[in-house]
Amino acid sequence: MKQFVWSCWFVLLSWVGTDSAQAQMQWWPTEVSATSGVWVAEGDMQDVVESAAFGAHVGWMTRATNGWAAFFGGVEHGGFVGMHRIGSSLYGWQPQLGWTLRTGQTRLVGWSFSTGLAYNSRVYNPEEPNPDLIAVGSHLNGLIRLGITVANDSPISLGLGILHTSNGGLRRPNKGINTPHAKLIVRVAETPRRKVYMDGADPRQWRHAVGLGIGGRDHGAYGGHVYGVQELFAQSTYVLSPRYGVTAQAALVHHGALRADDNTDAPSDSVATNPLDRLQPGLSAGWSWLFGRARLDLIKGAVLVNPTPGFIHGYNKAQLFLSVHPTLDAFVSLRFTDWRADYVSAGVALRWGTSERECNTCPKWDL
Repeated sequence: MKQFVWSCWFVLLSWVGTDSAQAQMQWWPTEVSATSGVWVAEGDMQDVVESAAFGAHVGWMTRATNGWAAFFGGVEHGGFVGMHRIGSSLYGWQPQLGWTLRTGQTRLVGWSFSTGLAYNSRVYNPEEPNPDLIAVGSHLNGLIRLGITVANDSPISLGLGILHTSNGGLRRPNKGINTPHAKLIVRVAETPRRKVYMDGADPRQWRHAVGLGIGGRDHGAYGGHVYGVQELFAQSTYVLSPRYGVTAQAALVHHGALRADDNTDAPSDSVATNPLDRLQPGLSAGWSWLFGRARLDLIKGAVLVNPTPGFIHGYNKAQLFLSVHPTLDAFVSLRFTDWRADYVSAGVALRWGTSERECNTCPKWDL
């Protein structure tokens, strides 16, 4: 009896151990990477840069070579977490997390795009002003990285790009941190390969969307007041190929910062008291990159009336859309001029027209 009980315990522990091992394998990262670069600071900020920037990340990636991914030579995408030292003891370490997309997995060189969040423990404090901290005005910041990857389909690859972190104008000062750097990527496990069910869009087709976004910006120079922004837009995209399209947008923005006093940056009861005085109609056009469920737009346009204080009529706008339903997208957008952020917003867009699932010319096989 005693031997039977011990045998049962042994089998149970073995089963639990096997199950735990399988669970751990599911959570095991597919790659680790080390980065090194330099913070390109502006003006007097150059004095706070003491050494090269460096960091380390782990990632959980998957690959796909069919569907829309075939048009990009195969893609690799997934989440990552890591730590990044900016290169200044004053700013210290910056924890990061986000999502990465790499193209050209069947080729030598491909594009790389990352987006996510970064946290800064030390930021500018208007109660204890320190001009050396004017690069960062909020603890939580957005992260964007653009670059290329060499030797995509090998156990070790090299990434070259530029990393930008800032809060999109939600809290000033917001000079941001720009770091050109190199990344050594080591794949510690085989990257899972998955089929892509959302295919690319058919060429010579139109896609339309109506979106509503809510956001904000800080009108003050140093820790001023955050003003709300609401935007409504209608957008049409003409698909040139399963990867690219041209797009145009008409937008109406209610910009809360227009009621700020130009001299004090404080809310004013006498400036733009009529909501119509805070409306910014605008027109823009540009380029779209189509990634199946995701789409990245970069457009350029102008505000027709009531420009934002301190900004010109012209602006640039970056938008990232992610399909959450065949007719519904979630999006984030940033409007900026001359690398100075005007506002950041997020919302939903209702779309219609030919969807990716209806693509007739898209390959549906694995390479």
